[in-house]
Amino acid sequence: MDWAGRETPSEADREQPVGQGWPVLRPGVSNYARLRRGNYAYVDKTGELAQLLDSGEFLFLARPRRFGKTLMLSTIECMYQGDLPRVRHPAGDLANPHPKVPDPDLFAGTAWEALFASKPRHPVVRLDMSTVTGSTVEEVGLRLRLQLAEQCLLWFGRGFDPCTAMEWLVDPRLYPYPPEQLMRDLLASLQQQDADPVVLVDEYDTPLLKLLGRDPAEVEPIFELFREFYRLFKQCEADLHKVLITGITRRAYGEMFSALNNLQDCTWEADCGAVCGFTDADLHRSPLAGCIALVAAEMDQSPDELCESLRINYNGYRFDPQGAGPAVYNPWSLCRTLTDLTISQRRERIQHLGFPAHWSDSGVSKSLVDALQRQPAAVDPMPFNDPDELEADFYSNRATGLKSLMLQSGYLTHHPARDGQPARLGWPNREVARTVLRDLARAHVDDELPGIERLRTCLELGDYTGLPKILLDCLYAFPYNIMDDEYSHHAALHGIFLGMGVVPRSERRELSGTYDLAAIYRGRACVFELKYNRSLREAQAQADRRQYGRSLLLELDRVEAAVCIALHVTKAGDGQVRIEGAQRPVHDIKAAWLPLGPVNH
Repeated sequence: MDWAGRETPSEADREQPVGQGWPVLRPGVSNYARLRRGNYAYVDKTGELAQLLDSGEFLFLARPRRFGKTLMLSTIECMYQGDLPRVRHPAGDLANPHPKVPDPDLFAGTAWEALFASKPRHPVVRLDMSTVTGSTVEEVGLRLRLQLAEQCLLWFGRGFDPCTAMEWLVDPRLYPYPPEQLMRDLLASLQQQDADPVVLVDEYDTPLLKLLGRDPAEVEPIFELFREFYRLFKQCEADLHKVLITGITRRAYGEMFSALNNLQDCTWEADCGAVCGFTDADLHRSPLAGCIALVAAEMDQSPDELCESLRINYNGYRFDPQGAGPAVYNPWSLCRTLTDLTISQRRERIQHLGFPAHWSDSGVSKSLVDALQRQPAAVDPMPFNDPDELEADFYSNRATGLKSLMLQSGYLTHHPARDGQPARLGWPNREVARTVLRDLARAHVDDELPGIERLRTCLELGDYTGLPKILLDCLYAFPYNIMDDEYSHHAALHGIFLGMGVVPRSERRELSGTYDLAAIYRGRACVFELKYNRSLREAQAQADRRQYGRSLLLELDRVEAAVCIALHVTKAGDGQVRIEGAQRPVHDIKAAWLPLGPVNH
């Protein structure tokens, strides 16, 4: 444990420009006091958090990974107890203690500023269950004692007596009692010395998700260990001010909290939709608005144009079954991308290659891709009608499987009713669709995706007559039930080319516009303009108007080898898919479009 609390700057910290007027973003920092101490940018969520905390005493909230849950809990910790830096060490004085953020500065400019001065304070015990892992009940029990001992030592460092022998805290292996006894003693001590404590639990499900696939009989003792630990909160109900438990999914909810039966699940409540993640309104006010304005100017765009690109790529998550709540951005991808855009070299790369997929690329699950490959039709757009359907208990026969896991972990989201169509499930945004379908395409191509050899021949010979039929055969290996937008099909095509070893040019900007996709294969180039449920004529007109692909002519020995292909994909209500296409030479925008022929499936 780093008793002085020293913090090593992250890569983003070191590369952030200073002195240029940029709001200082720190997407890797999840400690609220550190953000305020360093005067870093903070998007105010204290109003939404206050509403969440007012909704009950024992609360549960699941959100996808990297959605700001840890920063949320750190903010709540400060809302209840302020900034409490360490003032002592069991072995002597601290070397470099952090200065306390003064109370007037801690929530200055936030919705909590006035309430912070008037609300009573409560000590907070904050647990990080991502460290409590192991393959046996003995290993997990020891890790849990280590976590609790760390909290006891933290409170000792803040000047409180944890009421547990120091030798047990320094070496929790010596502690002779169950882990819940250590927690019970700490809570009782804090209540006696201060006030009713608050308990915050981060990543409750990590210990169990790491045991997926194990024999239920092997992990039952570990479940029982956690049941007894969480039962303590129920037993101490009268002495606790608040309990908030968070995780990525609800998959272990039923098994873990059977003894803690007073939890209020806020996961799918529309009123809680914006407690994690940013809304469009957040992008149009400080500090994000200032960053977006400066970045847009460097990119020779208007702020609205940049916001639209950010929205398409990173917005779209909704956390209520009808999709009635606010659509939110993935905060990790948004802040990482804005940070990239403040650095000239990265900004040029994004302008050349398109927006990055920071969230998806940091952890697309191979098991999820493998499952999609085995059963693409298993993921359908029908929303779950009852939260019980989403519990998917760890080893329960009621588990709803792949669709439930994708929804809970952020790869699907709720879309509201529109254009006479009911609420449905689908990809949240372009980032998620592109990366999942890209990885799925790679897996399919490795296993000889139907039509892939015909596609190779088509590209090599420059004979595109049968392209619609070939693409349709390929696309049916994807989860076509939820491929209900243009960028899903664009992402699938992008992934197919990658899987073939053809590096596609995706959304490259030319002088006259940005084309959807281009591929150069053995001296031939194809530039694609794709529309979904619109018209082939519209795809053709856009390709003509913007003269797509002209920049590729310099890379080819023969300009005749570059072809512009317009594709139109339609999907009927009964799921029938139709692809029609046309082609013309890139170098002659006045040439007639030659039809490739419609294909139904």
